[in-house]
Amino acid sequence: MATSLRTPWRAALDSDGDLQRKLAEQRMHSEQLRLLGSAVHVASEGIAIMTPAVEAVGPRIAFVNDGFCVMYGHRRDDVIGQTPEIFGIVQRNQVIYDSLLQHVFEGRPFDAESTARRASGTEFELDLRLVPVENDGQVTHWVAFLRDVTEARHQVASLRHQAMHDGLTALPNRLLFIEALEEAIAKAGEQTGMMVALMLMDLDRFKDVNDTFGHQFGDALLKQVAFRLQNQKTEGDVIARLGGDEFAVLIPVLADQQAAANSARRILNTLEQPFVIERQVLEVGASIGIALFPEHGPDGRTLLRRADVAMYAAKQKQSGYSFHQEDREAPHGDDLSLIVELRSAIERGELTPYYQPKLHMRTGIMTRVEVLLRWDHPVRGQLPPTSFIPLAERTGLIRSVTDVMLNQVLAQCRAWQDEGAPIHVAVNISARSLLDQALPGKIQAALERWSIDPRFLKVEITESSIMADPSHALAILSMLQSMGVRLSVDDFGTGYSSLTHLRELPIDEVKIDKSFVQGMSTSDADAAIVRTIIDLGHNLGKQVCAEGVEDQVTWNMLRDLGCDLAQGFWMARPMPAHELMEWLVETSWGLQLLKR
Repeated sequence: MATSLRTPWRAALDSDGDLQRKLAEQRMHSEQLRLLGSAVHVASEGIAIMTPAVEAVGPRIAFVNDGFCVMYGHRRDDVIGQTPEIFGIVQRNQVIYDSLLQHVFEGRPFDAESTARRASGTEFELDLRLVPVENDGQVTHWVAFLRDVTEARHQVASLRHQAMHDGLTALPNRLLFIEALEEAIAKAGEQTGMMVALMLMDLDRFKDVNDTFGHQFGDALLKQVAFRLQNQKTEGDVIARLGGDEFAVLIPVLADQQAAANSARRILNTLEQPFVIERQVLEVGASIGIALFPEHGPDGRTLLRRADVAMYAAKQKQSGYSFHQEDREAPHGDDLSLIVELRSAIERGELTPYYQPKLHMRTGIMTRVEVLLRWDHPVRGQLPPTSFIPLAERTGLIRSVTDVMLNQVLAQCRAWQDEGAPIHVAVNISARSLLDQALPGKIQAALERWSIDPRFLKVEITESSIMADPSHALAILSMLQSMGVRLSVDDFGTGYSSLTHLRELPIDEVKIDKSFVQGMSTSDADAAIVRTIIDLGHNLGKQVCAEGVEDQVTWNMLRDLGCDLAQGFWMARPMPAHELMEWLVETSWGLQLLKR
């Protein structure tokens, strides 16, 4: 009997507990909805809830949050019941609005960017997303998320502009120019008879301006040149600064070759007028190389290479401008075929590093070598760098040559270190490579690939290559120094701005040009120059290396003057890696030196 009395009581108690739990769940659900509603209201982006589209009647606005009202400048009451036209998509983007409606009628999500207009009439960039809300497979509502992305777009556009334009002149840079060139070639290739002209130009006396007045004058001159070039271009033309004093002109729609010649003459005429910078009157000329599509090449890379060769020819002939000619290199020993062969030689591994020892003059110890490339040509025999490096620079192949050299040399440096020979290597970097912004990254990658301490690599650059564009060269050299790479100025004393720029450069070593070293035993003037360079280098905290030592008299003179390092045929000629190791093991030259 007691049991039967307790059972209804427990059932009632359980029922009351279920009711309490359900009420608690409802309160929690209501609280969540309230919090969700508050979050939607205060969200910075615009949020709109729309009814589904019924037959021909489009969706209507049922709710908008505060962010929407702030973004558009509308009152909420004025928005409710409106169609998506209230999103303000401008008329010129009508196709986007039509696509929005089509997606709504088909029940598919929509995502797009468009220009939109506020209530005030001002325009902004809108990022719009529409998401359907479904119940049992039927769309019950649409939720629109709207963001003002004007500032973000402007930032992206600004970053792209910086990446694609020259910082000094604001002209397009090499990257943007090549992009425009390839686009022009593609369009011309679609129509019969269309021609494209590519002009490469550099200033004839720009180096003299930098050497005489300093790089600030040079920068001011480049700005004025850019201004004059811009004034000469016609609609559709592209003017770019490729680096240093090198500019490029693209004429995407050309009537004939004569039209290109006329454009070149107009450019030359405007540059022949004197420039006035800080009350100084400067006169500079220019040399222009011209290559035409499709006559002179099928792609941008080929046109750039051939325009470069044509520019070199114009400079040599002092003709102002010159078109690409297939037989132009014939008078210079079949250089054109050598260029073609050089490309294959890089791929086949025919370029071989040779190593010339550099000795410490006080001890005779050899811990450093200079790398000198040789081309083992299958027909012409071994070719020195002077026969192919200038060609590589003119055609752009110098980048590939530099990449191959760095990889081979650092691989050899790794092998020597593994054998217990911690030899430092010095590589020569050409003027064109020094202006390559990718150079520090390439060197860093090669050092990491072969696990070489940066201190074991020295980069040698000539004084003239630095003076071609001092500000750019200084930036590249500073990056290399920050990586820990050693730096040396080769052929020092042959330039025109030695004393002015030496203290500004982040270098570790000065190399005295061999023309002074070889004459110092017979010429008091050369001996005085060598003495001055050694004293200057030491006073500035630099090591000094003499190159071209070919006899003991010269060696003794250099030692007495306090020169730090020396290299030359008297000690050792450049040799392959395996011969260098034999030389290190077998020669007694260093031991004999200690007795002298």
